[in-house]
Amino acid sequence: MNDHDSQKMEASLRQKGYVSAVVLSEADVVVINTCSIRDRSYQKAVSHIGLTAKTENGKKQIVAVTGCIVSHDGEKIMKRFPSVDLVLGPDHIASLPEMVEEAEHRKSRPVRVDFTDISDYEFPSQILMGGRRVKAHVTIMKGCDNVCSFCIVPFTRGKEVSRSAGDVIDEIHRLEHEGVREVMLLGQNVNSYGKTLSDRMSFSKLLRRIDEETSIDRMRFTSPHPKDLSAALIEEYGRSSKLCPHMHLPVQSGSDRILKKMRRSYTRETYLKKVEALRRVLPDVAITSDVIVGFPGETERNFEETLSLLKEVHYDAIYSFTYSPRPGTEAAAIPDDVPDSVKKERLARLQVLQEELSLRKNRAEVGKILPVLVEGASLDAGGQMSGRTPHARIVNFDGGPEMTGDILEVEITDASAYSLKGRIAMARSLHAG
Repeated sequence: MNDHDSQKMEASLRQKGYVSAVVLSEADVVVINTCSIRDRSYQKAVSHIGLTAKTENGKKQIVAVTGCIVSHDGEKIMKRFPSVDLVLGPDHIASLPEMVEEAEHRKSRPVRVDFTDISDYEFPSQILMGGRRVKAHVTIMKGCDNVCSFCIVPFTRGKEVSRSAGDVIDEIHRLEHEGVREVMLLGQNVNSYGKTLSDRMSFSKLLRRIDEETSIDRMRFTSPHPKDLSAALIEEYGRSSKLCPHMHLPVQSGSDRILKKMRRSYTRETYLKKVEALRRVLPDVAITSDVIVGFPGETERNFEETLSLLKEVHYDAIYSFTYSPRPGTEAAAIPDDVPDSVKKERLARLQVLQEELSLRKNRAEVGKILPVLVEGASLDAGGQMSGRTPHARIVNFDGGPEMTGDILEVEITDASAYSLKGRIAMARSLHAG
């Protein structure tokens, strides 16, 4: 979501005549977009702000700090770092160009970090990015009304507000004309989509409309909350021609005791029942998740329950982290009684297990011919191209940049825990546009 915000801010500055600087020293405006979901990301952002010089080679620069950190620390940032000219929170990213202009004329050091009232909130106008894109993010809602005890998102993104289905579909149509072939629908809790709309349209109905009213090739979304995963959404996996067979379903812990302390509003059993229901509709669906290790009070037995959940679900992949208290959250008031050494040891064990599960899943793909949307040059395999299968598996293969945006039939020849290798099995059968 922060990445998407960065793209929108860049596009808004481009409309005012700016172009991207190749190196920091050439920049007239430096925008630092921050994340505070975990303490490590918060500390990295603060460090980066501190290292950003007020002048580069004698040239004056405007330094703007945006994103989640400024939602709760905006005034502190301005006081701590005199080099910062302006700060603006996620609700105000559309105002970046005018705030830069204000700072340039030294009228003030503007600060806009408040949340817009949900009755007045307007989603920023979507600006064409220019250049060739294969995939794009589409915001369908912002904010979160859940009260997970560890999560800072409600304090940095505010209350839930849903975007109208018509606006979402109009943006997808514009992206189609740009040549985009896959969209990722974004929201802090997409399953809550529609609650603030007058027609109360559900998320599953939005997916149905996108399926019926657009010609986009692939559709994904992130992130759903397990407690709101409806039967209607699960059914959509069995009928949609565009919805990719992959769901990211954050679990956080396999222990009912810890889930209760986290205020996750579901139990291990209800989570597993929803996974079972999803696999009844789509047996080969890929499931990924988020896991927090070392939450306050987590015992070895609680951790073992998380390990057993990984084996039972057999996730395709997970994002895993050690717990870090976030200011203002309920969990921050609970003694952080799991030593860092124990957290790190548990995280290592968790990740070793998941690597084994992921490798097993990926090796099962060897010998298959799969449709791969080519995204561009591989970041890891020099000289090769890279793309994803509908199940979100990365595939690297020999090819050239002219293939970008094509959907190719690729035979899988090898597998690691994190990606697949393959060779083109058929000529391009589905061309972009």
